[in-house]
Amino acid sequence: MQRYLWQQAGGLRHAYDTQRDIPAPERELAALCGQVVTPTVDDITGLWLDRTCWACDREIRVRLRFPADEIPPASALEEAK
Repeated sequence: MQRYLWQQAGGLRHAYDTQRDIPAPERELAALCGQVVTPTVDDITGLWLDRTCWACDREIRVRLRFPADEIPPASALEEAK
């Protein structure tokens, strides 16, 4: 299994650490962005139409050691909201 995966919850697609969490309906999930979100049944089984959490996206890039030019600065996250 991949170390980091995505789960829709709280109105966004968040990333999480598979070594720490297993998503389930109505169970809190610690997202890489620092938020604690709670997926619903629809988040687990439904269509994923919510936007990406850019803070989670950035954190995955940092943890997977993407090249520096492929990691947006944290200040750019405020502009993306």
